[in-house]
Amino acid sequence: MTGIPAWRAGFELEVILGDLGEPRFERELREDGPMDLASPAYCRFVAARLRELTGRRWAALAKPPRRPGFYVVPEYGLDPLHWPRDRLAGVELLTPPLPLNDADAVRRELIDAIYELDDDFNFIPNEFTEDCGWHINIDAGEQRLDPDRFIVGVDELAILSRNDRLFSRYTGTQRHAVGITLLRHLAHDSSGKFLAGAALDNVLLDRAGRDKGYAANFSKLLNGYLELRHFSADSFFNGASLTEQIEPITVALELWPSQSAPLDRAFRRKFDVLAHWLKRHREKLSWELHPGCIVAEGRVHFAGSPLGSLVANGFVEVNLFGREEYDYVATIRDIELPDIAEAVALLALDLAELHNLNASRSLCANKPFHSAMLKLAADLRKDAELSSAAQTKFLLDAQARRHLKVCSPDNDFSDISGTWATLHASTAPLAR
Repeated sequence: MTGIPAWRAGFELEVILGDLGEPRFERELREDGPMDLASPAYCRFVAARLRELTGRRWAALAKPPRRPGFYVVPEYGLDPLHWPRDRLAGVELLTPPLPLNDADAVRRELIDAIYELDDDFNFIPNEFTEDCGWHINIDAGEQRLDPDRFIVGVDELAILSRNDRLFSRYTGTQRHAVGITLLRHLAHDSSGKFLAGAALDNVLLDRAGRDKGYAANFSKLLNGYLELRHFSADSFFNGASLTEQIEPITVALELWPSQSAPLDRAFRRKFDVLAHWLKRHREKLSWELHPGCIVAEGRVHFAGSPLGSLVANGFVEVNLFGREEYDYVATIRDIELPDIAEAVALLALDLAELHNLNASRSLCANKPFHSAMLKLAADLRKDAELSSAAQTKFLLDAQARRHLKVCSPDNDFSDISGTWATLHASTAPLAR
């Protein structure tokens, strides 16, 4: 494809609503408390009100929809146990795929409608709404959505950090999916000479994450779209335009094959740095697991001190301890038991890059590991092409060249990067 893709997007927005001023729901909330799962009657009422407020054909279905449309369905992933007393049910609002400008118009309609229905509860980030997500399903017509272009081109840590979605159960990074294979390869191919050219693409295509544990769910390519789970409900209600929010992703997916070689090289070099880090520190890592009633549990240690917890139930989950009890600073899931050292290295890379982005949330409790992570961050800074800023600049330049080549010279593309360029001009917006 040599043209500019015609991107479309559909939404899945999770919200927590109250009784909506309806007497029967007021009574139910007062007598029985919040619903474990939004009832069919509640979903139908929400759909009817959305029809009134937006003029669109919102509906509530008893079964999963067979075709795209405007639907209200129960949200299974929200726990009402500790909700405020005025909250009744969680629902998910689904929209069909639409051109980006039309999708953003629907978004603005929903913002107004939800405020009219339920005031501003969902607009204000808090401990309840932080679990609400905004999933964006994108497609680009005939444009291929290649996992390898996404993995080398998208700075997922930066996007997840801005949306407070780091290390959740449903927002694993694609680097976690492919990283262990790459580190094991580099243990036998230290120069990376066998990862040049199409070899790297083949590994990334084969190992890309294809389930709901990943923020970019590539299993949905079978249905013709890519599911993005990086975005929070807060970014739906209070964020920039849809085009600007997903631009770091769409620009990477639009890369022509002839443009991707510098990103591939930077990606390989970053893993070279990480492989050498792991080689230096592998002997400091140890772990143990103990059988439990349901799952095996244990700890991983670094330099003889506890580093994190292990949970194993076929696959292993590693959580690195923060300074406070039950505070985890990084998590990786669905790894195999022999790969714990590689998994810890990937978490060290995540923390090092978050440190370089000024986006660290809290400190790791294991001081030797924290010092080793800071050394890794310093090693990454030595090569300017490995920085988030360099990656962003390359993508923006590639985007500009494509537009200038494909489009009429009479058009002005001086502002094609929008808010994305503004956000990346400084790492300060990432700091918390």
